[in-house]
Amino acid sequence: MTPPTASSASKGIDIQEALSILSDRSKTGGEQISNSKSIPDELKGRGQTIDITEELEFTNPANFTSCDCATGAPDNDDTENKLGGDAVEDAKHEAMKQARIRRGEEIKSKVRSMSVSDLLGMIFGAQQERVSTYKIYENGLSTILLSRDITDYPALCAKVTASFSVLSDTINAAKSSLVEQHKRKDISTVVDQLQKLECDKLNFTAALHLERLRLNNSELGVGNDADERAKKLLKESIQTLQGKISLTVQSINESIDELRCIAVDEEE
Repeated sequence: MTPPTASSASKGIDIQEALSILSDRSKTGGEQISNSKSIPDELKGRGQTIDITEELEFTNPANFTSCDCATGAPDNDDTENKLGGDAVEDAKHEAMKQARIRRGEEIKSKVRSMSVSDLLGMIFGAQQERVSTYKIYENGLSTILLSRDITDYPALCAKVTASFSVLSDTINAAKSSLVEQHKRKDISTVVDQLQKLECDKLNFTAALHLERLRLNNSELGVGNDADERAKKLLKESIQTLQGKISLTVQSINESIDELRCIAVDEEE
């Protein structure tokens, strides 16, 4: 990686670039950042608007019919390059979608013969990997904030997105087998709650990343947040998000504990 120049470091981190990276993350088909309806009211109007998907072209339905037409006559070469680039991106996204479908079928075929205890063990293992993936995500962001160089952020997001996608697919496959092969809808209900909570946690974490990036820029005197009032609002928003994540983690642990009690009953 090329180290940032003095001028780039002094300018802080481009928030629009960060949003673009999160947009690419959602395109992979993994656990996605939800829309503004899932954001608590108390987070709206803070230093950072947490309505992330309004900035994400792929997850904003309005953009499916939008046009990138420019005023005046476009350059033919630029148009052809753009169309070619769009086709490549569409092909990549379709390939990732098909790969995820194939992976899901492979996982399903492997879990059909597994016992309830084994399926629960698979869920516990995937959940532990989620915890490890979050550590990678947080440590990576901390390194980026220290270096003030966002060039490593796409690779970081790609890495954690791939992990979260595989882990979510694994848990969903285990849940399907619990219902289809073992008729254990009681367990699937708990797993559904776990998956929803994990989605909430990921949404809050993505929003927290943006707030931390903006606060970093504010402290460097960059952008529209470079005043004391903006810094105060950003810090309050970060604290609120951290509190929401903490409460969500507590609920996740409660769901895991419930699954562990079921696992103990299965072994008796």
